[in-house]
Amino acid sequence: MSTDYPSVGVASGLPRHSFPLRVLHWLIAVLLAFSLIGGFTLGTLGHERIVELVGTDIANIAYMAHKTLGITILGLMVLRLVVRLLQGTPPYAVELSGFQRFMSRLVHFLLYVMVIAIPIVGSLATAAAGFPVNFFTWELPAMIAENPALAEQLFQAHMILGLCIIAVLVLHIGAGLRHKRRGDWVMHRISLGR
Repeated sequence: MSTDYPSVGVASGLPRHSFPLRVLHWLIAVLLAFSLIGGFTLGTLGHERIVELVGTDIANIAYMAHKTLGITILGLMVLRLVVRLLQGTPPYAVELSGFQRFMSRLVHFLLYVMVIAIPIVGSLATAAAGFPVNFFTWELPAMIAENPALAEQLFQAHMILGLCIIAVLVLHIGAGLRHKRRGDWVMHRISLGR
């Protein structure tokens, strides 16, 4: 495999994702980071402990914000999937090994599936627990009837999905940093800069 990478002077001519898809990538990344941090904080401390620490009003705002983030991420991920399917994927500026291509496809596939699935599972768990599914202050219709036993299983699945997303993100970010360090322009495909 060649290590003769394109020079800085040709960076603007290298293949890249469209600007809208690059913006969606980084916007979703930021929102997902906040959602994961907030979700694990809420899940670890639990409602009663959160209320003890910050009071009922702030606790309710925290849960509403987490639900709103989830629904927003779901909408943006569906939009991103549509844009990507319509536009396709640009080629790499350098040749990647078969293993690198396989891992890239696997990690991206897993991220798409899990990041779309986690807010759906969270919304189902919330409805099954008898809590409102909020988007900001709007209460959305419950997708399933109240069922405490099912809610417990769904909340557990929601937490496991969050842990799996973090594990796959570690691989994704690690690979991105490796490409950045190598200077092989793979990160250029998704970067916001020129």
